[in-house]
Amino acid sequence: MENVNKPQTASVSSVTRRQHMKNKIAVISLTIVLSACGAVKLATPSDADAQRGSQKYPGLSLASLNEGKALFEQNCARCHGLKDPTKRDEEKWNAVVPRMVKKVNKKVGHEEIDPKEQQLILQYLVTMSTVKPAK
Repeated sequence: MENVNKPQTASVSSVTRRQHMKNKIAVISLTIVLSACGAVKLATPSDADAQRGSQKYPGLSLASLNEGKALFEQNCARCHGLKDPTKRDEEKWNAVVPRMVKKVNKKVGHEEIDPKEQQLILQYLVTMSTVKPAK
């Protein structure tokens, strides 16, 4: 019998593997997209923010607000996603920040965030919690 050129068809297991790989890629892509959607874009403090914050914290400067923001980003993102400062008020930030600093310092076994850094983080969060959302 002569060898007839038959169109090659992929085996069932080959098709199944390809479909499985496509599904994995789809799930990974969706996870990345959803993670990006949940990321908080923190507002960069302005001179107006520093002026507003200095009413609560005399001597507060734009530089210290930016330092507080940087400390918040560096330290708080290690364990969880960053929280939007406007989602909590001063009372809640005053309760959350000291508790989290204590937890971090205990976890690492030394003073990772010192009282001055804690205060800078708190000043940033409390000041930025009063920012009015743009319409």
